[in-house]
Amino acid sequence: MSAVCANLEAQQFASSQPFMAPSPHANATQRPNQGPSQAQRYLENQYENRQQNPIQLGLPLHQTESIRTVSGQQEISRNLPPLYSQARLESDLMPDQIQRVNSSQPAFHPSFNSNPEGSEYPEFDSMTEPEDMYSDSIEQLCAESCWGWTVLPTDLLYTSYLAGPKEPRMALAILHERDIGWQMELEAGARVGILRYGSLNDNVLEGWQLDVEGAGPPRLNMEEEMDLDATDFRVGVPLTWRRGAYQAKFAYYHTSAHVGDEYIERNPGFQRINYVRDAFVLGGGYFPDPDLRLYAEIGYAFNTDGGAQPWELQFGVEFSPVEHSGIFGAPFWAVNGYLREEVNWGGNVNIMVGWQWRGDRNNHLFRIGLQYLDGKTMQYAFFNNSEQFVGFGTWYDF
Repeated sequence: MSAVCANLEAQQFASSQPFMAPSPHANATQRPNQGPSQAQRYLENQYENRQQNPIQLGLPLHQTESIRTVSGQQEISRNLPPLYSQARLESDLMPDQIQRVNSSQPAFHPSFNSNPEGSEYPEFDSMTEPEDMYSDSIEQLCAESCWGWTVLPTDLLYTSYLAGPKEPRMALAILHERDIGWQMELEAGARVGILRYGSLNDNVLEGWQLDVEGAGPPRLNMEEEMDLDATDFRVGVPLTWRRGAYQAKFAYYHTSAHVGDEYIERNPGFQRINYVRDAFVLGGGYFPDPDLRLYAEIGYAFNTDGGAQPWELQFGVEFSPVEHSGIFGAPFWAVNGYLREEVNWGGNVNIMVGWQWRGDRNNHLFRIGLQYLDGKTMQYAFFNNSEQFVGFGTWYDF
């Protein structure tokens, strides 16, 4: 065996062409036969039938005749010397022997052949390639059952009431009051998520979520050169829950009322009050339809001042399509009732109707429409006053 290997090595270095495996694209033109070496004659003797020998000894291997059929490819695998065998059993060979071992599989799979007839593996003929080897997103992996922690979630599990006059949001409304004329009701506020333990699927809003909220809704008097009449400041921390069609909220909030300097100058006899509420709120909502919500909440203030009383009650119904309708938008309407102990369980009703646009990649909501409010004022610096507003507004909810 050592002598044979030495002769092969000598032959390789002596030739101008390297030792290469037979190519199926070999050039049909062949150089004159220079005669086999001793090592090549030895390998020829291992194959009594030269037609079964895929290696034509005595020629540079890259110039052998091309192989054009699958059967020819399989013949190569079955007739290669042990060095090329795919199923060589080392235990069957002695150090001084060269043994031919047949291949356990064809050299080329039948699927590589342009004519698959007679395939030895018919099961591969009907096998289909999977359309997608990996899930595209966490939504496909988790569906509705995968829960986990989310820091700064994009959406809210318990959204603000659309017609709630004290809910934190961005707003601008031009309203007319029958006694004081045109007023501009502004609001600079928001409610955002801080931490959620719930569904990791953005399309399934379920779980527990901690939010923070804050707002400052000033009133500008358009009849008095846009003087600031009053503003109420509010901050809060809601803990919310949602599962399927049900949702709940437990929250703390602080609110305080302030009168504008210009209003005091115009009304020197006005007695300023220090209206303050620190309250806990328990609320719940139900969706008989994904676009329709019924809700109610009760609040109790453990710290009050300036005429505020502990109990309050809020309830309502709203229609707001959840589908993302792009630039075309969709209609909405909402009705909210707000009752307070401090005005002998009187309060107000707020009605809104208009058109909305929902974010394509989140549930942020922009609305325009008409507003009608009748009852006790929502500026707590004048909490005993009654007002009737009608007008047009825009609102943006996070």
